[in-house]
Amino acid sequence: MVTCVTPATTFGKTGNHHQDYYRRKGTQPLIVMATQNDSKRPFRVAILSSSVRIGRLSHRVALYIQRYLETQLSLTAEIVDLKEYDFPLFDERLAYQQSPSEKLLDFTRRLMGADGIVIVSPVYNASFSAALKNVIDLYYAEWKRKPVGIVSVTSGSVPGIATVQQLQTLMLKLGALVVPTLCTVVKVAETFSETGEGSPVAERIIRPLLEDLQWLLNQTVSRID
Repeated sequence: MVTCVTPATTFGKTGNHHQDYYRRKGTQPLIVMATQNDSKRPFRVAILSSSVRIGRLSHRVALYIQRYLETQLSLTAEIVDLKEYDFPLFDERLAYQQSPSEKLLDFTRRLMGADGIVIVSPVYNASFSAALKNVIDLYYAEWKRKPVGIVSVTSGSVPGIATVQQLQTLMLKLGALVVPTLCTVVKVAETFSETGEGSPVAERIIRPLLEDLQWLLNQTVSRID
């Protein structure tokens, strides 16, 4: 699969306020989008592992999802690990940044160049992390019609339903195609190992979300035969 950076005007509608801004600046927003191979290919899914804390546990679920997508659903999967990037607090959306770092551009290519995205979020105070909100808000038009599934993860016994619902609402507002499946992992250390191996219950938790994401990809993302 090839990814490319292209002016937003070729991507779709970005809204008049966006186009007015770029006319004033004399520039165009850069949008990363997926392009097609010359033959039918597996869908590519980016798994956004969004915890940056020391001793994080949600990354175990990201590892499991990557393996499951590849071995059970025959998709191409890549973990995009937010902790590896160590981003600052951004003061502007990517499209408006004059000189975005190569690190940020690499993150954008890997995340937005995928056909679909699975966000793996820890549960922080019945919500999600500031680090995740920081990168979600980097993009606007890039989220348009992007298939997105969401998983919340907690070490406790109370399901992170609020975390999933808040992220689903946010992504819908941004124009993403959100998988409605409610997927939340509790007592993660008892269900997933450090290397991403899952107990028998792990598949029952994760499979419905990933199968619904695959269905959504089949309905919305065209592939060249």
